[in-house]
Amino acid sequence: MQPVMPRSAARPARVERADRERLAKRKAEAVKEAKSASSSKYHVPVYEVRLVQSRRPLRLAEECVADPRSAARALHALIGLTDREHFACLFVNSRHHVTGAHIAAIGAQHAISTIDVRVVLRAALAACATAIILGHNHPSGDASPSVEDIATTETIMRAANVLTIPVLDHIIVTRDEHRYHSMLDSGVLPKVSR
Repeated sequence: MQPVMPRSAARPARVERADRERLAKRKAEAVKEAKSASSSKYHVPVYEVRLVQSRRPLRLAEECVADPRSAARALHALIGLTDREHFACLFVNSRHHVTGAHIAAIGAQHAISTIDVRVVLRAALAACATAIILGHNHPSGDASPSVEDIATTETIMRAANVLTIPVLDHIIVTRDEHRYHSMLDSGVLPKVSR
């Protein structure tokens, strides 16, 4: 025969059921609070930056731009024969091999209204550039730099200096591949202190 427990020692079944219901209610409230707390947080989008190769590759006679003449030939191949001003960048590695090129802005026949420095530097970072050679064309045939050309170069150089990506030169090309202007060779490339 089984021992009979006194009534005070045994818990009635309805008390246990009430305890389970209270516990389930607390869990449901905790889950509801967690959901409302997570939905009230500010959601920030996450971006990916990718370098996408253009469908039209730049064909160069030489892969190394060791001097302004070879850089001018490369820029002429990229933008020299266009009918409007184009602002372009050549990205080079530590051995001055061209690793990429980017057209940062396209303007009118005689000027580019604005050049966004962020576009230039974003492309340089995406291309893992060690240095940048800037360039643009003058469809008019006059290769001499304007005051705006020098000011734009200085602005880009200051911003690139923060990222420790030096601007080696700014070259202005024309339709004639032998007629170009190197700001480095002529001494008008702005000096930017590190």
